[in-house]
Amino acid sequence: MIEVVSSILGPLLQKLASSAVEEIQLVWGVKDDLEQLKSTLEMIQEVLVDAEQKQTKEEAVRLWLSKLKDLCYDVEDVLDEFESRALWRWARSTEHLTFKRKVCYLSSWLSNFSFQFKMAHKMKELGKRLDRINGEKIKFNLLSDVHEMTIVLQRETHSFVPASKVIGRNAEKEKIIELLIGSDDGRVGKIGVIPIIGMGGIGKTALVKSVYNDDRVKKHFGPNLVWLYIPVEFQVKKIITDIIKSLGHKEKYDKLDMLQNCLRSMVENKRCLFVMDNVWEVMEDAWTELTELLEGVFEGSKVIVTSRNKLVASIMGIEYSLTLFVKCAFDQGQEKNHPDLMVIGEEIVSNCKGNPLAVTTLGRSLRSKNNRKEWEYVRDSEMWQLKTNILPSLRISYDLMPSYLKPCFAYCSIFPKKYLFNHIDLIQLWISNGFIQSSGNNQELQEKGRQYLEELRSISFFNVVEEEYPLLHIRMHDLIYELAISVAQPESANIRVWTQDISWRTRYISFPNPSGVPKDEVSGCLSKLSRVRTIRCEGWGSSDSEEFFLETCISQFKHLRALWLDSSSFHLLPRSIGRLKHLRFLSLYDNSNIKKLPKSVCELYNLQTLDLGRCNELEELPASIKNMISLRFLRVTTKQQHFLKSGIGCLTSLWWLGISHCKNLEALFDDIQSLTSLRKLWIDDCPKLTSLPKGIKKLKALEDLVILDCESLRLPESESNEPRSMSRLQTFRFEGLPGLILLPGWLEGSASTLQRIRTADCPKLSALPEWLQNCSSLRRLEIKSCPELSSLPDGIRLVPTLTKLRISDCEKLSSCGEDSEDDNREED
Repeated sequence: MIEVVSSILGPLLQKLASSAVEEIQLVWGVKDDLEQLKSTLEMIQEVLVDAEQKQTKEEAVRLWLSKLKDLCYDVEDVLDEFESRALWRWARSTEHLTFKRKVCYLSSWLSNFSFQFKMAHKMKELGKRLDRINGEKIKFNLLSDVHEMTIVLQRETHSFVPASKVIGRNAEKEKIIELLIGSDDGRVGKIGVIPIIGMGGIGKTALVKSVYNDDRVKKHFGPNLVWLYIPVEFQVKKIITDIIKSLGHKEKYDKLDMLQNCLRSMVENKRCLFVMDNVWEVMEDAWTELTELLEGVFEGSKVIVTSRNKLVASIMGIEYSLTLFVKCAFDQGQEKNHPDLMVIGEEIVSNCKGNPLAVTTLGRSLRSKNNRKEWEYVRDSEMWQLKTNILPSLRISYDLMPSYLKPCFAYCSIFPKKYLFNHIDLIQLWISNGFIQSSGNNQELQEKGRQYLEELRSISFFNVVEEEYPLLHIRMHDLIYELAISVAQPESANIRVWTQDISWRTRYISFPNPSGVPKDEVSGCLSKLSRVRTIRCEGWGSSDSEEFFLETCISQFKHLRALWLDSSSFHLLPRSIGRLKHLRFLSLYDNSNIKKLPKSVCELYNLQTLDLGRCNELEELPASIKNMISLRFLRVTTKQQHFLKSGIGCLTSLWWLGISHCKNLEALFDDIQSLTSLRKLWIDDCPKLTSLPKGIKKLKALEDLVILDCESLRLPESESNEPRSMSRLQTFRFEGLPGLILLPGWLEGSASTLQRIRTADCPKLSALPEWLQNCSSLRRLEIKSCPELSSLPDGIRLVPTLTKLRISDCEKLSSCGEDSEDDNREED
């Protein structure tokens, strides 16, 4: 295994510098020890890149890195101990105990004293270990000015190009300029789009810079040139704001409609050129929304789009695209500054032995390199000579991967081959294991995880199999999966038999079904381990074997972060589960027997994900669920008729709430408006649910609302619109709702943000509201099996952003000539 310590040390140093650790220093009296740890780790970080590169040839360096990595994990565990203790104290302080106060206070004081003494001792031991590790590094002659050789997958770009910079794509440049300043081909009022498609590092941005700064282009478009760098998340409001700022407007607007009006007034009767550099998400609806908002406004204006995704051109529906992608995978040598890279590239392609996956992944990885030494490093890599089952090119692609992606990729090895990942679950697991850390700029961890996923997709390490919005289902190619197993050992293990040898260093592990396995054999296997952070076990049988396995794991692995127990059959979750103070992820999905959760599960104050979906025998949620203050993802199936007030509604950090297969549920909870962070609400197969709480319209952060197969549900029809309700809603899906006659009025508050609407199997739906024609961001409207729907709002077809209008099995609409199954603006 190649040790990747930088992916752990960086976040650890960030944590040591956080305000939370400053508070730990004050409360627990370990300031000097923590500051010394931080100082020594910072000195080691300076030489870490050199050490990680030398370890392939020097075994002693690799062993030194493995000791450093183990220490970093242990330091993180100690910091988590402090944070967990702080959460425990906070939770106890809110319980308002009214009896035996003096005894409780004395017990708490003694407990805190004991904890402080124990933790101070741990800190001293960690300091001594680190001093020894730091002393050993001297003999390796490590350098501090070595740079990491990684893929630059995303970087913010600008339009400036030095006068001396020459590129070798003159033919392509002239073609683009011809398209920019040539005739408007008769499409008056339409904006022309020129996509430039190619792998990362192929020179797309450099080519566009040369066009953007050409005197002929400047003369043609005058002062109306705008350079836009597009991050992973394509946000229409932000892009429009950037455009009007670039054109000199200073007043701030917070409404999309106001921004759009300002944009139109600023560019009216002006010829503009917009460069949108580095568009990642071709599947995002906002892409077409923005470009079609511009149509009919700009006469002779153009947009140049650069992207790594060749589907951009087809989605935009334009007549020309400059595709650099189809050139030789290593054709960087066309640049006059690097005429010899072509030769080196051909040698590397030859080493790939014609394997298309090998050429694609390595080509995409190497595109960001424009230094001869870096290309020679790949060509001359010893990996080509290794006799393994792993394609050398794939291993080199992994080596070139940024350090923060490597643990995310390697972690996937604990799942079976051909496993179909749900992208939400995978990102939650990455977060739970500390692979994704806050960068201090308020970027949502889920958004950062989605960015990591897109980066892995960009080099073909993941493929999207299907999209069931808002979910993505992804899979690894078999060869990529074998690579994950190779680079993850011994830290990750996928155990197939209980007698298999396991390294004591294993932290992420998947176990086979323990049913029928002797208890001493299970104990013997688990006794080899002590540092496990993730346990995955799926598809179990005997509940007795499972309960023994669980009890043993809980007693032995104190620092578990993730416990994946899908399709289990045990009847009781052990009370001892409350001891797992570090647990962030707990999935009991599809347990067919469990009836009750122990109260101790609500003492898991660090828990971020709790999946109780398809637990069909679960009688109720524990009353103290309100204490699970860190929960961000909750999916639940219970036999309850009603959820308790001051239960789920107290989980103010909740980001995703799924309520499914609750056969007896008649009502949700009245304090739903307290879920101020909720982005996704999914309600599915609740046949007795009759109404939604009034507070649902006050979920101002909600982005996606999905309600499926609730046959008794009646949504209020005449309730008036509240302007500030659901101001961020982008999608609603109403399917299998026989009681739905009209869409609820409170949805009108989302008219400016709605992008996707789907209604299906709603036999009584008789009309769509007129306000739908005011949905200025609407891209997809799908209606299926709504036989009573007899007409559409008059202006719905004129919504400029609408790219898909699909209507099927709507008899009255078909008889009126409104059937739109084959709408000519449909995008797929």
